[in-house]
This record gives sequence, structure tokens and C-alpha cells, in this order.
Amino acid sequence: MKVEVNKPKRDRKNERGAAIVMALLISFLLLVASAGLLMESSMNTANVTDLTAEQQAYNAAESGIQSAVNVLRGNVVPSPLIDSSKPVTDPANKINFVKALQLSTSNVTGDTSGGPRLSRWMSYHSTYTDRVGISENTYTPNNGFAYSLSIKDPDNTGSIVSFTTSGKFNDADAGNPAQKTYTNGANKVIIQYIPATVTDLDAGGTTPASTNWGTFNVQIIGTGADIPAFNRFEIFIRMTKPYDLDRSIRGYIETNPNNAQPPKIIFDAQTFTMAGSIMTLGFGWGSPVNQTITGPPQRWGYEADLQLGNNVITGTMTSPEPTRLLLTAVGYGPRGATKTLEAIIQKDFFNGLSAPATLTLVGPVSTAAPLPATSFNFHPGSSTVAVYSGDDAVSTDIIPPIGTSNDTNLDVVQGSVDGQPPHPFNGTVVGAPSNITNETPRWLSSPAELDKTIKSFYNVADASGRYYASGVQPPDFGNNVTAQGITFCDGNCSLTGDGGGILVVTGQLTLQGNFSFNGLIIVTGQGGVIRQGAGNGTIQGNMVVAPYVNSSMLPVSNPVSTTFLAPQYDLSGGGNSTIQYNSASLAGGMVAVSNFVLGVVEK
Repeated sequence: MKVEVNKPKRDRKNERGAAIVMALLISFLLLVASAGLLMESSMNTANVTDLTAEQQAYNAAESGIQSAVNVLRGNVVPSPLIDSSKPVTDPANKINFVKALQLSTSNVTGDTSGGPRLSRWMSYHSTYTDRVGISENTYTPNNGFAYSLSIKDPDNTGSIVSFTTSGKFNDADAGNPAQKTYTNGANKVIIQYIPATVTDLDAGGTTPASTNWGTFNVQIIGTGADIPAFNRFEIFIRMTKPYDLDRSIRGYIETNPNNAQPPKIIFDAQTFTMAGSIMTLGFGWGSPVNQTITGPPQRWGYEADLQLGNNVITGTMTSPEPTRLLLTAVGYGPRGATKTLEAIIQKDFFNGLSAPATLTLVGPVSTAAPLPATSFNFHPGSSTVAVYSGDDAVSTDIIPPIGTSNDTNLDVVQGSVDGQPPHPFNGTVVGAPSNITNETPRWLSSPAELDKTIKSFYNVADASGRYYASGVQPPDFGNNVTAQGITFCDGNCSLTGDGGGILVVTGQLTLQGNFSFNGLIIVTGQGGVIRQGAGNGTIQGNMVVAPYVNSSMLPVSNPVSTTFLAPQYDLSGGGNSTIQYNSASLAGGMVAVSNFVLGVVEK
């Protein structure tokens, strides 16, 4: 039997409309969530846009650093020229660290920015004048890219120079290298060099600073005496501020026309360069005149008359060049994004120093066991069309055409140049062969120091695909026109055809047929340099022959010798040749190892 139970019904009239409230609440929550999602998406898009703009600003700052390095490497012509009376290729219109820092040369005339920023060398925007637009024609701050530059000297090199001098005569009085007495009993001619000390010379003005490099004192006692031969002298300049560097001024005291008359003096050069500082000789007693005194012995240089009493070696000096620059680049991107980068720019691997002579022969007279047995060999060639010149092709500097690291080897070179056996020379020498010991840069001071340099060249060459192992002949030797490129021959190598830049040979270098090279050549192999075959050869720049044991890169475990081997230089194999100093070619060659970025930091 089914029993039905009647349950009372609940009255829900008061719950009417609850569903709509719930629907509204859920809709509101969904609306808030959607709004949050839209806001997050919008903010993420803005953040991505800002990150992109900041990255673009960072890239613009990097572009500014690279553009400045390109200028410092000499690849940009100033506008306007610094000296419009001289060609674009003249050193006066070439950039260096001093010109990069000086407002008058770094910036264009009328630039009111207040600091050096290379506006003479870069095109700053005509409207937004504080920056260089990377897309000059379309640049606007909202959507364009640009950079600004400022340059400082991080080492505070400044323009203050201090130096001392000392001197010697090759034929000097016993116990007094700075004096020579020519005597005929009581009648004498005494020539003495009196050194100078210059402290805190301000060489940073718009014109070179006046200074002096000592004094020649001439005395004639009684009726005087005969000066029978040219007497070589050397004035050593020791810079103590802002750098510790050495430079030599060389020349000759000439023979006197009669016993009672002072002799003439002839300097090898009138201008010299040391750490970027240009030194120009002047003479309180008269202007020097360029002369060629025919020989043998041949003498070439700037000649002036000496007078009785003191003859002060006056002259001028410009500011030395810093070895580093602090470059600040501010990059500008869209949406007001900016990034600031600071970079230290190193001048070059040698800090502005090249070889001290056009042909530099580093090494002793001979070596014996335990080193290989070697003897100095110098044969300059017998052709009448052979030239060794220290006269810079692009400036007024004259360096020794041939330099040796000791007097004995110099005597061999000088004897050959003067036409003496066993290898008499029939060509032309411009300048005076010299012992360059006092001017030898650190990188040539020992096999260990040179080996460091050679390994650095190897790293650069290997990274750029220009390393050639022993037995592999390079397909080319760099750019002859720009004098740029690096070629590393790890072993014997034959130079023929055109080339330029830096050539390193760790074996024997053979000059063959017709060749032309602009730049720096370094030969470290025991075989040195030889010439084979007819033809015409020209080298513009420097050549260094400095052999040592285990100079090749492979195997890397072999130790180098502690002393150099005797250098070998033999051009008896035929052909005509010219080797001339060219500072522009050297500067081109140094591009591979110059104006490089030591480090970059974001500020």
C-alpha cells in the first residue's frame, strides 16, 4: 500500500532576480579580467617597444664609436681642411690624437659646443646640432637614430714638456765625450757641447713653443788649428714629461777653411718627431740651408756657419700626442631612448713609434755556440740605380737611411756606402747611416720583446685569414695604394709584385723581380733579406731585420734566444732598388694594429 506524504512547498518569491545579479557579477568579473588582459597586452607591447628603442639607441652609440675610430684611422677628409694651402694627403690635414682633442682642429669653425667632438670630420645634423643623424636626410628624434660624441684625454697627458740633453763627439777628447780639441801646439780650436735642461715647457699653444737643445761653444786660441775631417756628433734628448722617451739629433762638425775661422756644422735633419711632438731646429746665429756635400764621404742635411762663442741650438716644439683617448658616445633611439657608452681608444700597438731608421739592422757583429754561428753581412747592391733614403716622402723629417745597433756594424755599413771594399756601393744614400742604439724602441730591445710583438701580429693576421704557414706563398701582400693590410709569412717568403701594410717574415725574405711595397717589413729569420733576379723594386716605409732563434710561431714550445743573431742583408743578386722612409705608408700599415678599442662600458 502506497502512502503519499505531502511536503509543504517553499515560498521563493523573495529570490526572484538573483540570477540576473549573478549574471551581472560574473559579467563584471569577466569585464575586469578582459580589461586586465588588454592592459597587460598593451603594457607588454609598450615594454617591447621601449626595449627595441633602447637597443636601437645602444646600436647608435656603438655606431658613434666605430665612426670615431674610422676618423682616427685617417679614412675621413676634414671639411674644411685644416690647412687649405696643402693637399689632403699632407700631414697637416691628417687626424691625430692632438688634433682630435684641440677645439680648433677637432671642431669646425663656429662650433659652440664647448668640447672636442670631431665636427670638422663628421656631419652633425643641421637642426639637431648636438648629434649626428645616422640617416641624415630623414632623422627626427621620434623615429630616427643618432649619436653624439665627446673626447677626453684619460691620462691627462697635457701639453707640459720636460727634457734634458747630453751630447758626444765620435772623435772626442779623452775623458770628455762632449768636447773636441784640435791643436797645433799653443794654437787650438776647441768645440764643446753644453747640455740643456728644460722644465715644464708649455707646448700646447696655437703656435709651437720656443725652446733650445743646448749650445755649441767654439773657441779659437792663438792662430787656431786645422780640423782635418768631419766629426760626427750626437745630441741625446731625454724626455721626462709627459713620457719617458729618447730622441737623437745628429750631424757633423765640418772641416774649417782655415785655422783661424770657425767650421760649419751640418745637421742630418731640421725637423724631428717624438711621441707626436714636432721639433724644428732653428739657429740663433742664422738659418740652416739644405745641402748635399758630394763624397766620398757624402754628407747630406742642413748646414749653417758656426760662430765664435756660444751657438745656441734654438727651435720650436709642439705638444706630444696622447697614447689613449676616452671617447663618450651617446646613442639616441626612438621614443626618447638614450644609451651612453664610454670607450678607451689605444693609438697603436707601438704607441706611435716605428723603426728608428729606414733600414734598421738589429744584432751583433757575430754569434757563436750555443747560438748558430753568424756574422754580420751587409751588401747594399752594386747597381747605380739603388737608393737608401731617410728623407720622409711626406714631411720634412729625415731619419737615418740605415741604422745599426752597434758601432762595428755601422763601420761596415759606412765603409760600403763610402765605396770601400768588400762591397762598394755605387748608388745614392740620402741622410747619414747611424748607430740607433739610443733610439731603439722597447719592442726592438730584445728577442723576447720582439717576439711579443711578432705574436701579436700573428694573432691579428690569423684572425683575418692572413697567416701563411711555412712553405705557403701568400697570394698577395696587401694593398699597395692604401698601404693597409697584414701578411704573416711563418717561414721563408718571396716578395714580388705590389703590396702594402705590414709584412712579417719569420724566415728568409727574398726580394724578387719587380716589386713595390708601402708600409712596414719585419724579418726575424736567420737568413735575413736577399735579392734575386733583375727588375725594379721600391719599398716606401720601414724595413727591420732583427733575427733571433725560434722566431717562427710553430712549434709554440720552442724558446727564443736571449740575444739577437747577426743580421743578414744582401742585395747582390741583381736588379735596381729604392728604399725610402715614408711616414704616411707606415701610418697606413699601422691601421691593422692602431686606434683599436681597449674596452667599452655602458654608463
